[in-house]
This record gives sequence, C-alpha cells and structure tokens, in this order.
Amino acid sequence: MSSTGPKEILIIRHGEKVGDPADDTVGGPDLAVQGSARAAALPILFLPGKTEYSCQLQGSGSTFQGDYKASTINGEKARFDTPHALFATAPSSNSDRPVETITPLSIALGLSIDSSFDDSNDPKKPTKGIPGLVAKVFSDPKYAGKVILICWHHGTIPALTTALYAKPPEAKWPGKVFDWVWEIAYDYSKGKPEGTCVQHKQKLLYGDS
Repeated sequence: MSSTGPKEILIIRHGEKVGDPADDTVGGPDLAVQGSARAAALPILFLPGKTEYSCQLQGSGSTFQGDYKASTINGEKARFDTPHALFATAPSSNSDRPVETITPLSIALGLSIDSSFDDSNDPKKPTKGIPGLVAKVFSDPKYAGKVILICWHHGTIPALTTALYAKPPEAKWPGKVFDWVWEIAYDYSKGKPEGTCVQHKQKLLYGDS
C-alpha cells in the first residue's frame, strides 16, 4: 500500500432501475427511463463551469434543426471536483446499469470507464471485486493526487467505502435511494491513507431528496 494515493474518491450508485429498487438482480440489466435521465444529468455535477450554449430551433411540421451558438452567459461552477478517472461495476447478466449511468459523464469528460472489477468482496478474487479495485487506485502512481469517481451497486457500497480506508456515513445504502454522493477526502500525513467520508445529495431530478 502506498503512502500516497487519490486526493478524493466520489462514490455514486447507478441510476433508477425497473422493478424492485432494492434488488439489483431483477428488472433486467438496463436503466429505467428515470435512471437514464439521471445519467444524462450527472455531468453538470462534475463538469467545470463553461460557456453555456443557446439553441435556436428552425423548421416546420415535424422536422426541426437545432443551431447551437455560444452565449455570453457563463455556466455555474460544478458542485463537485471534476474526476480524472472513472470506475464502474463490471457488467453482468443482471446489470449493466453502473456503466450506463456514467457513460454520458465519460463522454463529456473524454475519459474511458474501467469496468474490470465486479462488486464481490471475496479475497479469493484478487484481480476483481473490491480488493482489486482498492489495490489499483492506491498502488498505481497515476492516481496519486487525483479525483476518482466510482459507480457501484448499493448493497456493497458501504463495504467498498470501508475498504477504501473510510468510515461509511450510513451502515447501509437504502434500496430506494439513487441520489446520494459519498465523498471521501484523504489525508496521508501519517504515511497511510486516512479517508473522511461525507454524504451529499445530487438534487438533480424532481423527487430527489
């Protein structure tokens, strides 16, 4: 384990799903409509303030063409730091939702998504799951001092947070909650990572807490 590592890790859950919100094994592998809307809105939480664009629609009937032009209004500062790296739970027959959730963000940032780790906390899988993910972000020097965003399944987010050297703000991530952000800030002054985790709310969609 290195005495240096990420400056900050942000953890989110995938967007809304079809069926029982507390059971990631039902409802098919993809996001529900509301989950897709959340995915599309996520970039505004993490992108730095940029020049807004105005859209002028021209056309008639059912055919319209959008013309995007830079306006003189500056965008607001993002509420969270901009990630330098993106991770998501490995796709499975039950769920591709974590990858789907941060795909718009990956496009907006021009970053690839590392989805090579599943959400298993089984130490017998050293190259996958939580132990493998933790080992990678704290051993690879390219992540030192950087901001990392991880999109995971809610059931194992508290275990993931503990493995990332921080105390989870909640013992469990409730099954019906899709709009939290857990922000872990790190201190390496004692020669090892010590994380402090704070819970935030996305406040992106109507009905969010």
